[in-house]
Amino acid sequence: MVDILTSFDSNRLLAWPQLKALFVWGALSFFFMECGFRLRDFLQARAFPKLEADIRMTMFDHIQNHSPKYFNEHFSGSLANKIGDMVSTTTIILRNIGMLFIPAILSCMLTLVIFSQMSRNLALIVGCWIAIHFTLCWIFTKKCAKYAYLHGESRSILVGRIVDSLTNNFVVNLFHRFPFEKAHIAEAQKKEQKANYLAKVYSAKMFTALSFALVLEIFTLTWFIIYYWMQGAISTGEVVQIFYTIWNLYMIIWVVADRAPDFFQSYGIAKQAFSVMQDPQDLLDTPNAKPLKINRGEVVFENVSFGYGDKKIFHNKTLRINAGEKVGLVGYSGAGKSTFVNLILRFFALNGGKIKIDDQNISDVTLKSLRENIALIPQDPILFHRSLADNIRYGKINASQAEVIEAAQLAHCDEFIKQTAHGYDSLVGERGTKLSGGEKQRIAIARAMLLKAPILILDEATSALDSVTEKYIQDSLEKLMANRTTIVIAHRLSTLSKMDRILVFDKGKIIEQGTHIELLSREGHYAHMWKMQAGGFLPELPSL
Repeated sequence: MVDILTSFDSNRLLAWPQLKALFVWGALSFFFMECGFRLRDFLQARAFPKLEADIRMTMFDHIQNHSPKYFNEHFSGSLANKIGDMVSTTTIILRNIGMLFIPAILSCMLTLVIFSQMSRNLALIVGCWIAIHFTLCWIFTKKCAKYAYLHGESRSILVGRIVDSLTNNFVVNLFHRFPFEKAHIAEAQKKEQKANYLAKVYSAKMFTALSFALVLEIFTLTWFIIYYWMQGAISTGEVVQIFYTIWNLYMIIWVVADRAPDFFQSYGIAKQAFSVMQDPQDLLDTPNAKPLKINRGEVVFENVSFGYGDKKIFHNKTLRINAGEKVGLVGYSGAGKSTFVNLILRFFALNGGKIKIDDQNISDVTLKSLRENIALIPQDPILFHRSLADNIRYGKINASQAEVIEAAQLAHCDEFIKQTAHGYDSLVGERGTKLSGGEKQRIAIARAMLLKAPILILDEATSALDSVTEKYIQDSLEKLMANRTTIVIAHRLSTLSKMDRILVFDKGKIIEQGTHIELLSREGHYAHMWKMQAGGFLPELPSL
C-alpha cells in the first residue's frame, strides 16, 4: 500500500483502483481475526470453568480419601490452599500458552519467512535476536521456576499456620496470645517473602539482559535497513513494512518475556500444589475387596503388631471379642486403648497380623462397608458447619426427617434442638462452636443411633455430659448396645460396671481381664486404679 501511494503521489485519484483490493483483503483479515478472538472467548467460557471444577473435585477426592494419619501430619489450610493454587495456576498457564506463547512462536516464524524474501541478512539479524531473546528467557526463568516452587511451598505453610491460628482463636483469646501468634505467623511470612523476592529479582535481571540485547539489535537492524534502502535493494514500502512488522514483533515477544516469569512462577506453584496428588493413599481397598457381611459381630485380633514409627504399641497381640459381648477398655493415657479401636476401624495399616470380623479379614473388605458396620461415638465429636438435622443425618444420609427426630429423642437432643431459633435447621457453627460440649456429644450419639451398626464403639461418650443427662443417655445407650458387639473406653470406671468383660491395658499389653467384681477381688492393677480415681475419673498417670 505504501509503494502504491508513493508511485501515485503526483496523481492520487488514480491510486484507488489498485488500493481497493488491498482494503478488502485488510477488512476481511480484520473481520476474521475478530471472529477468532470472540470464538476463543466463548470456548474458554465453556472449557475453563469445567476444567477448574474437574481439577478441584479430583484433588479434593484424592486428599479426602487419605487416612487420619495423613491429616495429622498436614495442615488442612495448607491442603485447601494447594487445591486453590492448582485451580488458579492451571488456568493462567493455559491462557499464556494459548494467547501468548503459541501466537508468539508463529509470529516469529512468519516474520522470518517475510524478511527472508526481502533480505536474507535482515532475516538473519532478526533470527539471531529472537534466538538470543528466548535463550535469555529460558536461562533466567528456570531460576524463577525453582524459586517459585519454594515460594508456593512457603506460602502453603503460611496459609496453613494462619488457618490453624484462626481455627483455635478461642485458645488464643483464653491465654491472650495475640502477640505470640503474630510472631508465629511472621516467621513463616518472612520465609514466604524471601522466596517471593528471589523469584522476582531474577525476573528483573532477565529484563536487564533482554533490554541490552534489544538495543543492540535495533541499532544493527536500523543501520542495515537504511543502507539497503539507499542502495535501492528495498523499497520505501518495504522499509515501512519492516519497521511496522518488527515493532509488532518486539511488542509480542516483549510481552511474552514480561509474562514468562509469571508463567514459570505459576508452573512452579502448580508443580508444588500437584505434589499432594503424588502422595500415595496409605489405605486403599485391595483389588478384590468384598463388602463386609456381619451376622454375629465377633472381633478377633490374630498376632497383631503395630506402632507409630519407632514407638511400638502392640506386638503379636491376640484377642477375641465374642459376638454381642460388651467389653470395656481401661488404662492410663498412652496405654493403647484408642489405638486398639482405631485399628478395628482401619484408620491405620497393620505392621503385621490380622484383624477379623466374623472370620473376614478387614484388610480384604471395602472400607465403605467396614465403616458402615461400625458406629463410633468419640470423646470429642466434630460437627460440620451445617444444620443440626444434617449433622445427625450424617450417620445415615438417606434418613427421613422422622428417623432423625427419633434418633434425637433417644439421645435427648430433641429438648435443646426445639429451643433453637430454627429447630433442626439451625446451623451449629464451625466445628460445632454454637453448641456446648454436652450438646455436641448428644448430637454424636444421635448420629450413631441413626446408623444402627452391629458393632458399637464408645470412646468416653458420656464424659462431657452432666450427671442428670448422663443418666438419660445411659438408658438410651443400653438400648443401643442391646444385641450389638460393644467396645467402651472409659476413664470413669463406674460406667464399666455392667460390662461383660473389662480389658486392662498397660503399654500396649492386656495385663488383666474380667468383670468389674472379679477384677476388684483380685486386688491387682484394676483395683489400684479404682482406688485412685478421684471424683469418679481415672487420673492420666499412675501415682508413684
